[in-house]
Amino acid sequence: MTPSAKLLNRLTVCTLLGLFAGSVYSAAPESTFDPTAAARKSLKEFKVGAGDWPQWGGSTYRNNTPEGKDIATSWDISSGENVIWSANLGSQTYGNPVVANGKIYVGTNNGAGYIKRYPSRIDLGCLVCFDEQTGKFLWQHSNEKLSTGRVHDWPLQGVCAAPFIDGDRLWYVTNRGEICCLDTEGFHDGENDGDFKDEKPKKADLPYDESIEADVVWKVDMMAQLGISQHNMCSCSVTAVGNVLFVNTSNGVDEG
Repeated sequence: MTPSAKLLNRLTVCTLLGLFAGSVYSAAPESTFDPTAAARKSLKEFKVGAGDWPQWGGSTYRNNTPEGKDIATSWDISSGENVIWSANLGSQTYGNPVVANGKIYVGTNNGAGYIKRYPSRIDLGCLVCFDEQTGKFLWQHSNEKLSTGRVHDWPLQGVCAAPFIDGDRLWYVTNRGEICCLDTEGFHDGENDGDFKDEKPKKADLPYDESIEADVVWKVDMMAQLGISQHNMCSCSVTAVGNVLFVNTSNGVDEG
């Protein structure tokens, strides 16, 4: 079962990241194309670790096949069998785990309530970041639900996309139909990167802990700027070739 086919409500990292094992797709016998070698070559184009999984499908080839030895085929959270650590996610999670440069990123909803200004009772689309080795929660990018409701942003679905990572930059599509570029370090590097400086909430009485908030570099509101109308949710897992980012708008007919 691939990560996208499994509903996760708790992030569990197994021995040698066995969680990310997917279906194997092989080329036709008469073809000389080697999908594994192609994916390995694709990874070298970006600033990520050799064994990382920096986007949905692992690479721009979307082969969905990891390389590894002794990958675990079973695990048990209660007994700890083949489990390094586990961390809470939201009540519903449709985003796929992505691993790059020592961090893990997952799209989910706000059921875990990591940010004080957004208690778990408040429905959000969330992209959460954890330390790969320890499972420590590092930061969250929080996206309030669209006021149009089910037609554009179905309740409790959260962020239904996987990000794309290159070096210290992350790109993903939010539940609000926004393309966001984030600093993978959050504010842990002591900097507010990019031209976007509005991370802090406008209401001064809301609790705000910069150390666990996302650092937004830039964003594009596809609904406002491009006139798109996603159907029920926006669920694109972006990829890139060279300096070009490829994004699906999830455009569709409305409920009327």
